Amino acid sequence: MRTTRSLVIETDTDEVLLGEPVTIRVRDRLQNPLEGVTVSTRRKGVRTDETGRCQLTFHAPGLWSLTATKPSEGEITYRPATTLLRAVTRPAMARRVRRIAALSE
Repeated sequence: MRTTRSLVIETDTDEVLLGEPVTIRVRDRLQNPLEGVTVSTRRKGVRTDETGRCQLTFHAPGLWSLTATKPSEGEITYRPATTLLRAVTRPAMARRVRRIAALSE
């Protein structure tokens, strides 16, 4: 009997500084970390380790789509997952922090 499990991508943030690594975690819907998942952008891809984690570093600003895929294993098929991450410059991040601080006053 074939079973399909959906992948889940988690990041610590939805916005990352250029040149700074972001840690990505991939799990199934049962919260099990998955090893060997390929997390890719339009330019590169990395594989998750035994804890379901990997890191990517972005060198160009913009909105990046991250896609997690895993080949079938025996009777288990994995449904890909996609999430968005914004890569920003340090000045853009500083402006955002100042705006948030001003709004909270």
